[in-house]
Amino acid sequence: MRLELIHIGDIVLCPPVVNLINMLEDLGIETEIITTNTGYDLDRFTHISAVVLPFDYEADRDLKKKLINMIRMRRLIWDVLDRHNDDETVIWITSNIDLKHLGKRVLTRKYILQLMELSEHLRYHNRLPFGLDPHEIGEHAAAVVVPEYNRAHIIKAWWDLSKTPLVLSNKPYIKERFKKNSEIHDEKAREVIESLDGKKIILYQGIIHKERPLDKFIQAVNALGNDYAFVVMSGGENIYKDIQSQNYYFIPFVRTPMHLEITSHAYIGILSYFPTRSSVYSILNAVFCAPNKTFEYAMFGVPMLGNDNPGLNSIFYKYNCGLCIKDYDVDQIVSSIKTIEEQYETMSRGAKEYYESTDTVSELKQILETI
Repeated sequence: MRLELIHIGDIVLCPPVVNLINMLEDLGIETEIITTNTGYDLDRFTHISAVVLPFDYEADRDLKKKLINMIRMRRLIWDVLDRHNDDETVIWITSNIDLKHLGKRVLTRKYILQLMELSEHLRYHNRLPFGLDPHEIGEHAAAVVVPEYNRAHIIKAWWDLSKTPLVLSNKPYIKERFKKNSEIHDEKAREVIESLDGKKIILYQGIIHKERPLDKFIQAVNALGNDYAFVVMSGGENIYKDIQSQNYYFIPFVRTPMHLEITSHAYIGILSYFPTRSSVYSILNAVFCAPNKTFEYAMFGVPMLGNDNPGLNSIFYKYNCGLCIKDYDVDQIVSSIKTIEEQYETMSRGAKEYYESTDTVSELKQILETI
């Protein structure tokens, strides 16, 4: 088998794609990546190569320019794909963004469709009423792949599929070995963490978005006093820089997997997934979230605290590795942090059990064997 892996955007900014590439290398699957920006050192790989397209993909581009560039990029992608049009080659599409750049012509080839997010529709742009037919795309795929069990059944129902999509979990797959309280190589991150020596670090890592509010978490940690620190590690803007808190700290983007050096210093990990109306993804995207950060916290036995939704609650309940707050309320967050502290050793063991419960290599092998 040979794979042509399509990823529009920077690979480094998409940890699930980094995980996939690392696993394919270790499985010895010959893979050519077609992308707009690797941002990732591929020279060390034996089975992975890349074709970097001369386009700088931007999500917020003028609609007319975006459509023109989509057509141009489609032509370039197919120029590469047509070099390997044989029975042994399978196209792996890493998101619906890549799918719309391929267009309907993808139906003429054998492909795997991976959906990072929940998309009921496959429109070329959220301001356009037309796009690809999800049922046709899903039925023709050699496999549809999602990161979580509930999402598999939602996509099956939405798209009226004859088969349930397969699951490839968002668990990190990394060569590097990180230990608790690892040495931090990023200078800015190291300065922040060293300044917090002796404090209990409540960590949020990920994008900052209206779907993921943090204000009350920050206020709750501030109310707990100077023995605690709320740390945000994100590539986004520090929108909470003016919040009234003496215990709030911000760490700019740290490239994967080295961001795990910071994760290793966390006392409690925060997850925030509140459903909001979006023109791109379904409102259920946050309800049935499948965050890679649950595994990243769990890697170090870090108990977790999040808002109440099925995606998080099912994990915390099954493995006793965290708590969900029923209401987004400062007092309830404070109370939940204290409860986690009372059960810390038990929840830490539960987090490690959760981490060990998933074998993504076996999941990937099942997908490849299925097709």
